[in-house]
Amino acid sequence: MKTIFHTIILGLSVLPMLGGCFKTSESAPPAITKAEQTAISPYLEAKLDSINNTLYCASFQMAWSKMRNQVIKEDIQLADSPLTARQLNRQLLGNDDVSNGSYVAEAGVLSKELIERVNRELREKFGEQGGESFKIPQAETGERTIIAYAYLQKNLEFRREFEKLTDPVSFHGNGNSAPVVAFGIDKFTYSNHRHEKLQNQVAIFDYRDDNDFILSLTSKSDDDEIILAKIKPGENLLDTYQAVARRINTGKKTEIWENESLKIPKIDFDLSHSFAELEGKRLLNSGWEGWLIVKALQDTRFKLDEKGAVLKSRGLFMAMKEEAPPPGNEKPRMFIFDKPFLIYLKQKIGKYPYFVLWVNNPELMIKK
Repeated sequence: MKTIFHTIILGLSVLPMLGGCFKTSESAPPAITKAEQTAISPYLEAKLDSINNTLYCASFQMAWSKMRNQVIKEDIQLADSPLTARQLNRQLLGNDDVSNGSYVAEAGVLSKELIERVNRELREKFGEQGGESFKIPQAETGERTIIAYAYLQKNLEFRREFEKLTDPVSFHGNGNSAPVVAFGIDKFTYSNHRHEKLQNQVAIFDYRDDNDFILSLTSKSDDDEIILAKIKPGENLLDTYQAVARRINTGKKTEIWENESLKIPKIDFDLSHSFAELEGKRLLNSGWEGWLIVKALQDTRFKLDEKGAVLKSRGLFMAMKEEAPPPGNEKPRMFIFDKPFLIYLKQKIGKYPYFVLWVNNPELMIKK
């Protein structure tokens, strides 16, 4: 097919890793950036299994919804109708689910004005440092590129730090166990003045046994809650959340008592994910013929420790218009194998080649 794309210098650099955004002590281990057994979903109905962690964050849904509501102005229809697109079009995330001061979300034709507006909102809501860390870099703009961008930040700091536990917690999962660093209250006692303060930050809901309970941790934010539930999961994240919410509403609330322990593993990760099931798909909406998704990305930085919970996440959704070169104005073609390429040898009457080589680096080439 004789087509070209309007080029744009905008890719993964739009979403640089968030690693530099968290202050850590020199002795603190770096955030986890590679996770082979963690499934990342852009929607809440992600199915659960017995092996993988499953991660959902709202930032990509927010970007998708901005594109749907402000640019396409109807459900986004993609070639092959991938499940991810159908779930995102449901837009379960409502206006009340994320406070206005904790996010920036914009969509439209990629222009200098849109970039400046996003960067200005980031600075206004999250300060100069936030603006510098998360702004969209300047890039070539044009009518043939549309973009949706969302950034979500929550800093849920505890009023009083929990204890850093000396002994690790032996975490059991997927048939294995591993010692992990934890925080909490080693053994609660009323005679400990610090424990009395910490007691106000912990609420126990519907305790049934040591393997079946729900609790909340109170932060300085009156608008947010941190819930931890040690329960049997449902079929998906949404089912599991709904079961927990029902138990909180109907269960008995208690405090932590004498000689009881609270031990929570510390979590610290910085993951970047591309939703490959969306990228390369053509838009089927009327009036959007020839457009296709070229980027569908989400970065999620999350940390939970004795100080509190911090979340920084952003999603990017970008589509471009495919265009044919104007007649009589084609550039000379160049056949230069200066990037990875394929070689194969095959009998003319044969069904399959007898030699195939994908050349990905120059080590097999004669050097000058």
